[in-house]
Amino acid sequence: MRALVMGSNAVLILNVVQALGAAGAEADVISDWHAPRVRYSRYCRRYVRVPRGSLQESLPGMVDWRLEQYCRDNDISVVIPADLATTLSIARLERSKLPLFPIASTDALETLHDKWRFHLLLSELGVLVPPTELLDLATPAACNLSFPVLIKPRANEGGTGIVRCDTPQQLAAAAASARSELPHESWLVQSVIEGYDVDISVLADRGEIVAFTIQRDETHDKKQFLIDERLRAAAAEIVRATQFHGLAHFDMRVAADSGDVYAIECNPRVWGSLPYSVWAGVNFIELGCQIALGQRPSTPEAPTEQVWHQGIAPRRMLRALLQGRTAPADMTGATLASWQQAHTDPLPQLLGQLTESSEDWLRQRIAPVLRRMGTPVLRAN
Repeated sequence: MRALVMGSNAVLILNVVQALGAAGAEADVISDWHAPRVRYSRYCRRYVRVPRGSLQESLPGMVDWRLEQYCRDNDISVVIPADLATTLSIARLERSKLPLFPIASTDALETLHDKWRFHLLLSELGVLVPPTELLDLATPAACNLSFPVLIKPRANEGGTGIVRCDTPQQLAAAAASARSELPHESWLVQSVIEGYDVDISVLADRGEIVAFTIQRDETHDKKQFLIDERLRAAAAEIVRATQFHGLAHFDMRVAADSGDVYAIECNPRVWGSLPYSVWAGVNFIELGCQIALGQRPSTPEAPTEQVWHQGIAPRRMLRALLQGRTAPADMTGATLASWQQAHTDPLPQLLGQLTESSEDWLRQRIAPVLRRMGTPVLRAN
């Protein structure tokens, strides 16, 4: 099988391509980066660069690349959008003949992504959510919630713009800063639920969950997979209500005092920690491709192990080789799978982060100049 991966988020693109590689599939990539880390991956067969922003909101830009013809000429079995903007662009294509990875309707995608619409949906469904209000940046004192609170943009991703405020004075300062830096954004204010984060990732087929994993961060590079029927049930209710089709990652919060589970927000796209699930035996990308090809994937068992993300480790590798091994003796399971990926596809880590960082630095330097000139600027990630 050969897939075409499209997007502007370099990290998510690599996640998809390496998941395809783990399934024995090849990948072509279309993106607007000059030198993303995926270009150095052994699983990237061909890389095509398109003009900046053409995958994010320009349907003509996508059509100009004659995607249907590209798929025919290159024996593409499945087209996979790797980020939300590209997913929305493809979802808006009418009468598309592209062989698409499972993608939800634009209404479902926008409902789950928009934090206020998501809050209203969950309140209607009876799913626990933190007390939340729309925030008027000009009158933050009108907030009726008890402190501490978070303010957050309605439609940003990756935690961008979220600020914790413990007092009305901090809220007023944060609102003033937001009004100055992001005057056209719409904002929410949300009560802080003291506790810990647990995330559930799902692949859904027309309103039914096909596969899921539940994870909790142990450290920045270790995740503990677990089973919690409350999270699965909440995600299943949301998926059914929206007839969701595709990939989604739900951020949940377990309250320290009551143990209740609150739904915080949703990323209806590929997520950053996807490789952990792949290493643990749930390859969401492979399963989604099976659905796209008209197959009925078997439902994998949700993992319950700890996974330690392994990077390139020359000293540990040398020590293992001197012992006649290709990995440390005590490494097993999903952590071993992480080790094997790092050392069989090392160039994205060794070279890719440097080139991406350089390009991102240039983009950040240029963006303020373009804004002052009145030129629209689209974010890379």
